[in-house]
Amino acid sequence: MPFITILILIALFMFSYYFPEKSIQSPNSRNKAKISNWKQPRLELQNYVVDSGHTGIKRQNLPNLENISWPEREFLIAPMGSPEIRQLPLEAKFSRGQMRTLWKIFSTFSNAMEELGFSDKWMLYGGTLLGSFRHHDITPWDDDLDLLVDVEARPGLRERMRKLKPDILIQEGEQRDKVYAKLIDPSNSSEDLYGSRKLSAYNWGWPYLDVSYYSSNVTHIEELVWSYGRYYSYVKSDIFPLLFRPFYKYWVPTPRNAFAVLLQTYPGNDLCSASSHSHIFFEKGTSSRTVSCKELASRYAFVEHDPISDDVQGKDGGQDDLIWVREQLVEGGKIIHEIQLVAPRQESNLDTYRLQTKSNA
Repeated sequence: MPFITILILIALFMFSYYFPEKSIQSPNSRNKAKISNWKQPRLELQNYVVDSGHTGIKRQNLPNLENISWPEREFLIAPMGSPEIRQLPLEAKFSRGQMRTLWKIFSTFSNAMEELGFSDKWMLYGGTLLGSFRHHDITPWDDDLDLLVDVEARPGLRERMRKLKPDILIQEGEQRDKVYAKLIDPSNSSEDLYGSRKLSAYNWGWPYLDVSYYSSNVTHIEELVWSYGRYYSYVKSDIFPLLFRPFYKYWVPTPRNAFAVLLQTYPGNDLCSASSHSHIFFEKGTSSRTVSCKELASRYAFVEHDPISDDVQGKDGGQDDLIWVREQLVEGGKIIHEIQLVAPRQESNLDTYRLQTKSNA
C-alpha cells in the first residue's frame, strides 16, 4: 500500500512538472492568449508599406488576389470604336479585348517601375485611386487609368518605355504622358483584338495610362499639371509612406491616407457621377449622369470599411494612426470577398456609398 501511494505522488509530481501552465491557467489568461493571437498580424505591418527600391518579394508575401472571388465584370459586346457601340454614362466602356489590353499596359508599367527601383515613386491617382478605394478595381464606368509619378523618375521611365516599342508606346507631353499599346488598324474594326485604337484627334491610342507627374518640397508634393482651375498639392504626411492597396489582382502603391487625398478632388456626398467628357474620343462623348451610389449597389460591387483591432502604429489616438481594416467587397448585399489591410484609423469608419465617416453620414 505505501508503494502504491508513492507511485501516485510521483505521477502527480511529474504531471505538474510537465504541464504547469495547463494546470494553473485561469480563464482570464486564456482570454489574453486569444487576444494575443488576434493581434498577431501586427508583426506584418511592414508588409503593407511600400519600400524604396524593389518591392517584388514583399508583394509576393501579401495575400494572393488571384485566389479570391471577384464580381462578374460587365463588358461591351463589341470594342469601343466599332460602328455599333455608343458610349453611355455609368455603363461599361471596355470590351473584353480592350480590358485585357488595359491590364497588359498597366502590368508592363508596374513591372518597369519595379525593375527601375522606382516602387515608391508612383501611385494610383484621381479616379483610379477612387476605384481601388470604393471597388477594389477600376471604377466600373471609368475609361482610363490615372497614375501619379515622381518627376525625378520621369527620364528613367520614358527611356524604359521607349525600349518597349512597338508593343508598348509612350506619347510624351510637357506635364503628362500617355502609355498605350500598339495601334489596331483600322481603328473602327469590330474585331475584339489586343491593342489600342486611335479614336481621337490626338496621336495616342486608347486604352491608355494617363501618367501625371509631381514635384516635392520639404512639406508637400504638387501635381505639375494645372487641372480643374488649380494645382493640386498634398501634405507629405498624407502621401508617405505609400501603402499597398488592392487594385483588381494587383497590390499597388497608394497614398498613405487615400481618404484625405480623395477628399481634395471628390465631394463627400453619396453621388456617383459620369462626366460628359470622354477620355476615349476627347470630346463630349456622352451625356453626363449622376445618381445616388446606392442605386448602383445591386449592379456594381462597393467596398465596406470596418476596423479589426487597435492601433498598429501610434498611440495618441489620432485619425492618422494605422490600424488593421477589414474591407469587404459587397454586391447586392452579398459579400464577394474580404481583404484585411493596414490603413489610417479614419478609413475604418467610412460610409460605403459616400466619402464621409459614418458618424457624419
